[in-house]
Amino acid sequence: MPADWEFWIDVGGTFTDCICRSPDDSLSTLKVLSSGVTKGVVEEISGTDRIVDPGRRPDPDGFWVGYTIRFLSDSGRTIHTARIRKSQSANGLLGMEQLLSPQVGAGTRYELDGGEEAPILAIRRALSLSLNESIPRVSVRLGTTRGTNALLTRKGARTAFVTTKGFGDVLLIGNQDRPRLFDLAIQKPAPLFEQTVEIDERMDADGNVLKAPDPAAVRADLQKLIDSGVESIAICLLHAFASSEHEQVVEDAAREVGFTEISTSNRLSPLIRIVSRGDTTVVDAYLNPILRDYVERLRSSLVDSDLRMMTSAGGLVDADSFVGKDSILSGPAGGVIGFSRVATQAGFEKSIGFDMGGTSTDVSRFDGQYELEFETQKAGVRIVAPMLAIETVAAGGGSVCGFDGVRLFVGPQSAGADPGPACYGRGGPLTVTDINVFLGRVLPQHFPFPLDVDAVNARLSQLCGEIAGSPLGRQYSPVQLAEGFRRIANANMVRALRRISVAKGYDPSEYVLVSFGGAGSQHACAMARELGIRTVLIHPFAGILSAYGMGLADVRRFAERSILTGLTNDALPQSVETCFHELGEKAHREVEAEGVPKVRIQRPARSLDLRYLGVESTINVAEPADGKWRNAYETLH
Repeated sequence: MPADWEFWIDVGGTFTDCICRSPDDSLSTLKVLSSGVTKGVVEEISGTDRIVDPGRRPDPDGFWVGYTIRFLSDSGRTIHTARIRKSQSANGLLGMEQLLSPQVGAGTRYELDGGEEAPILAIRRALSLSLNESIPRVSVRLGTTRGTNALLTRKGARTAFVTTKGFGDVLLIGNQDRPRLFDLAIQKPAPLFEQTVEIDERMDADGNVLKAPDPAAVRADLQKLIDSGVESIAICLLHAFASSEHEQVVEDAAREVGFTEISTSNRLSPLIRIVSRGDTTVVDAYLNPILRDYVERLRSSLVDSDLRMMTSAGGLVDADSFVGKDSILSGPAGGVIGFSRVATQAGFEKSIGFDMGGTSTDVSRFDGQYELEFETQKAGVRIVAPMLAIETVAAGGGSVCGFDGVRLFVGPQSAGADPGPACYGRGGPLTVTDINVFLGRVLPQHFPFPLDVDAVNARLSQLCGEIAGSPLGRQYSPVQLAEGFRRIANANMVRALRRISVAKGYDPSEYVLVSFGGAGSQHACAMARELGIRTVLIHPFAGILSAYGMGLADVRRFAERSILTGLTNDALPQSVETCFHELGEKAHREVEAEGVPKVRIQRPARSLDLRYLGVESTINVAEPADGKWRNAYETLH
């Protein structure tokens, strides 16, 4: 039975954006904080256990009953906690089960928290459902930064790397990249795995067994891991791309000793190159427990509902099939779908998306088709998985602005949703959002909750004093300092825009700049001026365009395999044609299993990773219309 309501949701670092599609096909929008709390300010005290806040008048009557309310000091510290027993929208009254503390008065800031994830809060708000009411069957399409944030902050699961004997340090050695050749003090990113197990096995490059693993010995090694508290394991054996036999033995042993979170390279990335394959498997194992826990919390409130997640490649998958390696660009991918569609609808064939959110800015280019990357690095980790080509820079509304004793900086640290920028009233640091509030680019009266402008003034004045008293000795006025931070943020974002356009041989002046995200319009004109772009497109859904993209996305599946054979002429070898057929059938079955009717499933797009004999780097070549693969490769080369 189809769901009556649809929700298209993008969970960002600071805000969660939601578009609601009702049974009569009308669309409505709302934003909530990604922390799942709702902020407000006490206007007056009514009796010993009630407060009045006009900001609660638009809320459904009785909505906040059962929620916890936390009253905050000027520094953001909790000074009193109570439980809501009455919620009246007519006068914005909230009644408590407990008596109010004498510290609570007019002007006190507070937070309402139901203990649920932000998407569930958004759905409840849209359907006017209180905490004690069940959510009916709905359809949810969701993109989330949960995996990305866990990778950036290194807060994934405790993971172990399982590989062939003698190769335990293969991922630590890597492939000898030198991204900063002249650095004297190279800081390598910390590995995601905490332990390594080497299996005494060996297989040749053709998949022939040279030495079979001993299941009993494997179980003994894995038992030590589970006893030490390891939660997830990444299995990547040498030459497993050619045969999955030995990885299956290790996986079976892992399940016998009690592991439930197991990632195997033959299933995730059945391709040659153990370093790339191993890194991808470790990322998947590191993030899967975090994502499964998140999905389970959503499922607990969305009983019998249709929940689909956006992948990094811009396709939707059932939430139970959502895995770590496909989660890195889950949220930004929705933005790419959204900006490309609205630009095309407006008559622009070429468009550049400028998505400035709370934590980061994501930029990408659209020339009539989506540009995909099949191997990339994110947060210092190599990943082999199809994903949309998106350049990310740590310059969002929540990016921290500060002075390190030598220079001014913007990011990469972010205030996030909790405590958030200084103007959010939780004692947060000075951020880009605060700068825009101070410079009049954000109007407090139009913000979804009250802003603390005095906190911004105090932070800027304090920073001016620190700079004046430092060896730099520069005298700034608050306005000069705020304008300086704005220019630094703009410079960071312009560099990202140049990397996806000028650096790849594309003239940005031939494109329209599609500005979206909660902070995009505050900086879009400056970006356009720097790049020579003459037209900026701002859609009515600009503030929530990534959520809009979730609603426009299709169910997609990708499948790949290493073949390692020669292409001597335009005709493909039979082994390649057979592989195409098998992978196409596999992807077709998976899409059909998602409930998509056969008549709506399109013929799969086919591509090959080609290289000259003796050359290591490949170029991905889409199937040419004339069938001449070699010519297509040489043209791209």
